[in-house]
Amino acid sequence: MSNPFKKITKNAETSKKKWDGIRTEATSSTKTCKGCGAPRPKKTNLTTCNYCGFTFMDIDVEIKADED
Repeated sequence: MSNPFKKITKNAETSKKKWDGIRTEATSSTKTCKGCGAPRPKKTNLTTCNYCGFTFMDIDVEIKADED
C-alpha cells in the first residue's frame, strides 16, 4: 500500500509558487507636524494635528448640508 501523504506532499512541493527574487517592502507616505513632529499621512484633508492641535491649514469654506 502506498503512502497517500507522500503523494500529497510531493504534489504540493512541485506545484507551489516560487517567490525567489521578488522583494516587496511596505512604505507609507507621511509628513511630520511642525508643532510636535508626529507623523500624518500626505494627500489628506487633515487640518489639525490630533496630538498637539497644531493647525496645518485654515479653511474658510462652509459646507452646507443638502436641503430636501
